[in-house]
Amino acid sequence: MLKITKIFNNNAILAENEHGTELVILGKGISFNKKVGDLANEQAIEKTFSLNKSIFATHLTEILSEIPPQYFRLTHRIIKHANRLLGTELSNNIYVSLTDHIYHAVERLRHQQPIQNGLSYEIQRLYKKEFAIGQYAVQLINREMNVKMTDDEAGFIALHIFNARTDSEMPETYRTMQIIKDILAIVGYHFNLVLDPNDFDCGRFITHLQHFSQRLFSNQEIPNFGDDFLYQQTRKAYPDVYQCVEKINKYLVKNFDKTLNQDEQLYLAIHIQRIIRK
Repeated sequence: MLKITKIFNNNAILAENEHGTELVILGKGISFNKKVGDLANEQAIEKTFSLNKSIFATHLTEILSEIPPQYFRLTHRIIKHANRLLGTELSNNIYVSLTDHIYHAVERLRHQQPIQNGLSYEIQRLYKKEFAIGQYAVQLINREMNVKMTDDEAGFIALHIFNARTDSEMPETYRTMQIIKDILAIVGYHFNLVLDPNDFDCGRFITHLQHFSQRLFSNQEIPNFGDDFLYQQTRKAYPDVYQCVEKINKYLVKNFDKTLNQDEQLYLAIHIQRIIRK
């Protein structure tokens, strides 16, 4: 038995169960023809969050109270679409982060202050499914809110989806994307090449950089060749590649106070050599 204590919108209420536990409850039309004090229609429930057990639920009530309900409805539709497409349940935190993001993105557009996404191309390459969800979200938002979002915004939304799928934090995800973009630029500039992210070897390199960046900042040890002879031989065979690796090392030291060990240099060198040999 769930007694309604507050109605946020047609699809979200605050209710109390028979044990006195407060719950944020989501469900299509759950508050239709209801008022405070009525019993909730339990057949309409899609998700519940206990205020007694979750800081997230407290933040969710703040979002539901402060932001117009149509933004939360958009988020709910996007999350349901994402769950179907990805075949998984996204972290609950996205109900707060994405609703807040969409609201402020629309407000910026209406004040002609859009934000460009300098990582859009890398996001499309690394997170294809998430980016497709971002594009779906942009089409939905443009239609419902009468604005003109672009693929820049689809990229931002894709990162929210990725974070909710992997329980990552946005600053770390942005940092990883920036490192990938910068290292690709270093390699391209050093060899005077235009790298093709759709090339198989370049794609493998980008995936390696993604995991490399995550290891670098979590202080994980990378798989160890343990072979100084191989390192020395490749260094002699590909001196120009190792000059490029040294530039990457200087970049990491300057910007993140991180340095490459011998094995990390060897991994990067092998990937770079695969790309430039073509």
